Amino acid sequence: MAWHFDPRTGSPFWQEQAKSLDFDPRKDVRSVADLSLFPHVVDELRNVRLEDLVPRGYGPLEALPTPPVVGESGGTTGAPKRVFVLPDVREQSWAWYYHRLVEHGIATGDNWLGVMPAGPHMAGILAQDTAQRFGGIFYTLDFDPRWAKLVIGRGAVDEMKGYVTHLVNQVEWILQSQDIRVMVITPPLIEAVCQRSHLVDLINAKVNTVIYGGTSMDEDTRHLLRTEVFPRVNFVSIFGSTMIFCAMPERPGAPAGESPVFDPPSPFSMFSVIDPATGRNVPYGERGQMVTHHITRNLFLPNNLDRDTGIRHPHRLGYPGDAVSEIKPVREFGDTAVIEGVY
Repeated sequence: MAWHFDPRTGSPFWQEQAKSLDFDPRKDVRSVADLSLFPHVVDELRNVRLEDLVPRGYGPLEALPTPPVVGESGGTTGAPKRVFVLPDVREQSWAWYYHRLVEHGIATGDNWLGVMPAGPHMAGILAQDTAQRFGGIFYTLDFDPRWAKLVIGRGAVDEMKGYVTHLVNQVEWILQSQDIRVMVITPPLIEAVCQRSHLVDLINAKVNTVIYGGTSMDEDTRHLLRTEVFPRVNFVSIFGSTMIFCAMPERPGAPAGESPVFDPPSPFSMFSVIDPATGRNVPYGERGQMVTHHITRNLFLPNNLDRDTGIRHPHRLGYPGDAVSEIKPVREFGDTAVIEGVY
């Protein structure tokens, strides 16, 4: 609070926001619950000038060792929201993700195939950087999830099938010719890959780990893929959000048949699972709407009502905020129908 609301170190964006707050963040915010005092500001990220988000404490942008890496949301609920990450927080977040994957047995030196969107999407940047951190070669493909959502939104079924075929063809070309040990992919595309039996055989023969995320997967499909379709492949679910700069691998060691649980890197990125009618946390074990909080030197984004709902759990390490499982999107968010598409 001191960093972001001191005029000498805070960003122009939050200095302007502070003028309309009816409390003093530096005095009145002392807990995760107090973050609910802040207004919901993430919709402003669709249009705010990026330079106005960077805290003054970093000094002039041109003096930074490297410029900000800009990421955008998927555009599921309208025009994309735009954020950034600077080297200190990028290293912090990426290192945390790397160590969580080590817990799942990812090996050093394995080559990766990223069947994930790149361009302005942090998911693709994270996959590439993580593969390099593990010392592996990273392969990827052309993947535009926004186009897929537009196609689905206008009901062009044949066009959508053609686009999925285009993506799976690219997966096939790489799997046939390269030694891939880790594949990062979305649930709709792993299901599309399964329509080609020779690709199922290739994955079983070559791939050690499938990391999947980006859209929801029901527990029956997850169980079928793990036990019958890819019995020799380690499946690791991830949940991530551009608005909190992180991707969370599922809690390791979960019993077979149980839904994966996601523990965020609190206190830098946190969840609250609430009843949207009251704004209060639901009891542990019950479903509520997710609220995300991002609190780093780079950016302060508290009290962001998310498009997803989930089951509330205590954090496995006892950290502030909640863990979540069984994440599902709401059907409508604001005035916009939610389309997951292929990512």
